[in-house]
Amino acid sequence: MKPDRDSMLERIRKSLQSAYLPAAREAIPPRPWPTLQPALGLGALADSFTREAAALGVTVHRPESEAQATEAVLAVLRESGGNEILAWADSDLAVRGLGEAIRAAGFTRLDPTVPRDPAPHREKLAELGRAVVGVTGALGGLADTGTLALLTGPTRSRMASVLPPIHIALLPLSRIYSTMAAFFTLQSHLVGSGSNLVFITGPSRTADIELTLTIGVHGPKAIHIVLIP
Repeated sequence: MKPDRDSMLERIRKSLQSAYLPAAREAIPPRPWPTLQPALGLGALADSFTREAAALGVTVHRPESEAQATEAVLAVLRESGGNEILAWADSDLAVRGLGEAIRAAGFTRLDPTVPRDPAPHREKLAELGRAVVGVTGALGGLADTGTLALLTGPTRSRMASVLPPIHIALLPLSRIYSTMAAFFTLQSHLVGSGSNLVFITGPSRTADIELTLTIGVHGPKAIHIVLIP
């Protein structure tokens, strides 16, 4: 095998000596910056976000009050068939009193802290695997693609959006942006304040298993987004 390897490497070396490389440009022309936030009202942005998210298989709830938003979340939790969940801290859920309502309804919020030692680590992951729903807030939404932006941190567990089969995200209408460029420009002071910034576009999908599209292999099978007025 070694002679074949040496022969191949020698052919590569000779090719590199005679290969044509175009001359570099002295300057890169400026790239036009897209319109950051077009003159659209919250309703139009919400309509676009809802339409694009729905096309991806996401269920978008549009309650008219925080009380209706709480009921929408509780309805999904009841339909899930389990009582153990992963959830962000109450202060990160964008709906006042939602955490108390979840506890009052009999749902148990699992502690997402995972020990480093191997044996307790495995036991904790097995415990967290029982969670049927993850409840999170959202840093933003992109109206042109129906994408969610989540910023995780000490009280905003990354597992809540990827481990349970159902993900409920609470997105204030005021945090819907026209494009990703608008999001980064208008949220640049916040994106560095967390441990991980994730963009979620629809339920988890993969087609690398016998070239068949499969939902929920690497993340939630179902996503519910509750738009908070």
